[in-house]
Amino acid sequence: MPLNLFSTSSVFTLLMFFLTSTYAAETIVKSESLPEPLTLELALNLIDQQHPDLRYVGAGVQSANANLQQALSNNDLTVNLKADIRWIEPSEIADNQSTADHRLGFFVNKTLYDFGRSSALVDAASQQVLSQSLQYLNAQQRQYLNVMKTYFEVVLADLQYYRYNEEMAVAYIQLDKIRTRAKLGQHTEVDVAEKEVEYQHVRRLRTHSQNQQRVTRSLLAQALNKPKSLPETVVRPEIDVISRKLPEIEVLQKTVKDNNPVLGALRAKVIAAKKNIQFASASNSPTLTAGFDAFNYERETSASNKWQANITLDFPLWDGGRTDAAVAKEKAKLYKFEAQLEQQELAAQQQVLELWLGIETLHIKYEEVLVGMDFTELSLDKNRALYELEVKSDLGDSMVKFSEAERKVVQTSFDIALAWAQLDALGGTLLNKSNE
Repeated sequence: MPLNLFSTSSVFTLLMFFLTSTYAAETIVKSESLPEPLTLELALNLIDQQHPDLRYVGAGVQSANANLQQALSNNDLTVNLKADIRWIEPSEIADNQSTADHRLGFFVNKTLYDFGRSSALVDAASQQVLSQSLQYLNAQQRQYLNVMKTYFEVVLADLQYYRYNEEMAVAYIQLDKIRTRAKLGQHTEVDVAEKEVEYQHVRRLRTHSQNQQRVTRSLLAQALNKPKSLPETVVRPEIDVISRKLPEIEVLQKTVKDNNPVLGALRAKVIAAKKNIQFASASNSPTLTAGFDAFNYERETSASNKWQANITLDFPLWDGGRTDAAVAKEKAKLYKFEAQLEQQELAAQQQVLELWLGIETLHIKYEEVLVGMDFTELSLDKNRALYELEVKSDLGDSMVKFSEAERKVVQTSFDIALAWAQLDALGGTLLNKSNE
């Protein structure tokens, strides 16, 4: 629970009130779109699927689906109606000397068999849809992580501001005391100048931390796709860093290898590239088609057929090496995707290892900073008691140390939460866990 650090001195309280500025009143226009106050759960639920980063990847999914529809329709039945309106000068020996030679034609065509080209194209397009969908899932997870990270940065910026605000108050009081005593001849001008330097240094840090409050809120608003609605009050989340246990590294690495969205997307691209090679190889294969045509004539002759039906086998004999070139081009793409897949597999395994070791280290760090905060709290209680007994004349340094210790505890818990979220994202389960 927050400590009432200023109840023991009315003068000190008034001074702190004078120095403390409410962030929202100074730098933020109240949000009309974001909830007030904003919590981490609300922020994560407010992730906008129309965010430019998601729309960009979503466009790839739409394009892949369009390509699949095109591939599925390539060998579909086609029906056309064609009208020819023309006038001619008939031959002198023609039986029909009419100059109006208008014709209406009805055409139906269907590819019966293309020796595997269409099926290879459909399979390749289907794998591209899968690849783009997995990339979209990865983009959603990145957006989730970005909102979580920027939310944490806002909370930490607030804590940093409070810490430097307290420190500036302490520095001001010390400077004021030195100035007063210097007038009485108890301190030199050098002593006053030294305290002035300390005060101006802390004053700069406070101003910077206050500006960071605005910067981090702007980043959070952008992550939520509401750049003009900066959050005012951001609630510090309670992070449970103890209950979740680390599984064996081998288990995590296998899970990531099997379920990572980026790896899945690359595997789909590899399969699509192999199907494209099949399609290119079959580009000079025979094609069997069937057709039916019906006509209506303004000027009939002995050669004017009312209808006709046909089955055609088109058998290419020579294409000048175009098929070999197309196959070589698709093979080059396959080799590229296979190399990318191997690179990403190695990178993913290394990321898992580093996060796994990092979480272990962060747990130890959390215990360290927690002990440090307990110590500073005890020290603060001791100094407060001495202050109330008028044995000690200053509480400021102890309060600053406690604020800094508290910020370190919060930051470490946030680091652990982010590391776990990154691990879940690598395994493709971040969004599932967020809905549990």
